[in-house]
Amino acid sequence: MPEQRYPSANPSTFDFLRDIYRDILAAAMLLTRIPVKWPVKWPVKFHDGHVEGEGSDEAEPDTARSYWAFGLIGLGVSAIPAMLAAVLIGAGVPALAAAAVIMALIALLTGGMHQDGLADVADSLGGRDPEHRLTIMRDSAIGSFGTIGLITVSVMTLASIADLASHSVEMMVGGVITAATLSRAMMAIQRVLNDPPTSQGLAHLTGRPSAAVAAIATLTSLVIAIVFSGFGPAFLVLAVGAVITLALGRFLQAWVGGVNGDGLGATQQLSEAAMLITLTIMAG
Repeated sequence: MPEQRYPSANPSTFDFLRDIYRDILAAAMLLTRIPVKWPVKWPVKFHDGHVEGEGSDEAEPDTARSYWAFGLIGLGVSAIPAMLAAVLIGAGVPALAAAAVIMALIALLTGGMHQDGLADVADSLGGRDPEHRLTIMRDSAIGSFGTIGLITVSVMTLASIADLASHSVEMMVGGVITAATLSRAMMAIQRVLNDPPTSQGLAHLTGRPSAAVAAIATLTSLVIAIVFSGFGPAFLVLAVGAVITLALGRFLQAWVGGVNGDGLGATQQLSEAAMLITLTIMAG
């Protein structure tokens, strides 16, 4: 196409916005089953202040940097299910059933990957040594410990969501979004603090985010939590999530020698359940 001059065109701003968009897509690729097309096609390409036509992003996704957007993915996968549940409750559907719909839809959007990680970590409790425990984690079959752990955490999450709904639909929607968002930021913190035990698996392949990336993930998620739950609840559940994250990280370091992808999934699930329970207690 003929070259056009745009005096206001700012290549550095465009590159910055492109990187943000690219990181969000990379995070969605990691944490959801939503189909994401890569490489990204851009409507314009800058060169020396000129717009030269369509550009193509051939770079590989920067998965380590994309950790900052994990909280945004939590917002994305929880907002619609939570609002749908609010509509169902308004139509007379029991709060417990509506809470189950929320959990099912979020699991559908994410492929149940975090639940799978939690179950694998629970199954590893039957291992005799770190190597055996890692072998158990890599086994796709779920065992008795995994089943018990998954049911226990799921029931705690389900009951907490239903209890929040009994106070108000707004409290339920805010609580679900807050917990889903901040619990995914905890994954970034966990990955910064703890390397995986082996050079295989998703946690190793995604790379280690910088402390700045984890801080941005936390701050972004905290802002979202404040919007939906208020200052006090947001900071309290963040503290609770941090305690769970640190405790689980120390346990997994001693148990298997590090935090792998399953450990990150368990971090999300356990911190989310703890956050929802905290919000339920605060609601009285």
